[in-house]
Amino acid sequence: MNLLQSLEERQRKKETPKRQLLKGIGWLRWPLAGLIGIGLLLFPFVADPYPISLAYTLFIYIALAQSWNLVGGYTGLVSLGQAAFFGLGAYTTALLLTRSGLPFFLAALVSGLIATGFAVAISLPVFRFRGIYFAIGTLILAEALRIWMINWSLTGGAQGINLPLDSAPDPITFYYIGLALATGATGVIALILRTKLGIGLRAIRDNEDAAQNMGVNTFRVKLSAFAISAFIAGLAGGIHAVYLGTIEPYSIFSINWTLIAVNTVIIGGIGTLFGPIVGALFSTLLSEALKDYENIHLVVTGVILILVIRFLPAGIWGQLSNRISQLVAKAGRRV
Repeated sequence: MNLLQSLEERQRKKETPKRQLLKGIGWLRWPLAGLIGIGLLLFPFVADPYPISLAYTLFIYIALAQSWNLVGGYTGLVSLGQAAFFGLGAYTTALLLTRSGLPFFLAALVSGLIATGFAVAISLPVFRFRGIYFAIGTLILAEALRIWMINWSLTGGAQGINLPLDSAPDPITFYYIGLALATGATGVIALILRTKLGIGLRAIRDNEDAAQNMGVNTFRVKLSAFAISAFIAGLAGGIHAVYLGTIEPYSIFSINWTLIAVNTVIIGGIGTLFGPIVGALFSTLLSEALKDYENIHLVVTGVILILVIRFLPAGIWGQLSNRISQLVAKAGRRV
């Protein structure tokens, strides 16, 4: 039995309670998903402009969080460079729209591909590092990109780029674009987890040396995760650049984008599919509640993060999922 087969067998045994749960309520999944989908599709027709804008922000957070979770949650690579891919995607879209006249959707797609190419290009040097050194290396690359954009005349330097107004869709269209982005990112991660790539990612997370000794091509697996993560973040950045209408390097390459992704995943549940969604919803509502208290926003977020790590190490969704699984297992034993 090779490593991937043994990991599959171990995963089946490990998740027995959850599988029992899914079998018990499996018939509810599709109707529930359908109701949620219909609600999301109809939301812009019954909501005011501000909630629609807030929902768009939620979708961007979900996409960013899912992109980081693929690398940090499932592969165990603590990257602090998500802002680099996000900002690179934003600037690529801005340049394409202002200088080539490329359609918005095509420009956003190219932005994702450019971010992917950048991730592949830097993979060889950054993958030589592990742990905190890998995190620092990715953070330095993000900062280097920011400085480059500040000093590059093509990108407008510190003043940034103003995008043409006629290239921006209306707010409701942006809502649906964001919804498609968040849904697509979540769907891609779900598909990956069902493949050998997903098993390889978790093998590296558990023990990279052991995975390599058992025949897993760790470089290829990490590169795949890194590239897919960069594509999602770059695509999100490209879309968000058009939504903003103007971008400049200080904000679009800000480490805040990375922190949003990391905090969202930790709060929701690292290494889980729905954790980033729950975390993004929590983060969006928290930001909305504290929008008039900018001075304490970071303090409150930090305190909540500490409390989650201390009392809910699996995150909100992870803890809830584990608790339900335990209840189902107990009910099964009683029967």
